[in-house]
Amino acid sequence: MKIVWGRSIGFNIELYKARMSFNGMSKFSPSPFKLMEQTIITDGADCYPWHEYFAILPRKTIGGKRVFWERAYRRKVWVVWGTGFHMEPEVQYANLFEILSMKEIV
Repeated sequence: MKIVWGRSIGFNIELYKARMSFNGMSKFSPSPFKLMEQTIITDGADCYPWHEYFAILPRKTIGGKRVFWERAYRRKVWVVWGTGFHMEPEVQYANLFEILSMKEIV
């Protein structure tokens, strides 16, 4: 089992299960590999709204772009992996255009 460092034990167990089911069934069923489902909780305990942040180090935004040495926004959310039992905190970065184009604006 290859361990992904910097992730929780639950994430590694779910990833191992996904790899085992894919590797074992690929001989019999050529279905595409499903990545682990993830749900982002933005309104739970210890979640914060977007606030302004100056990106001194390179950061990857929610849109997949890189921001470096410019103004960005960040928030802390919880990510639920797999079956819903394993949660990890995550910090998300975005620029203003990505925030305004999000569908979940409250």
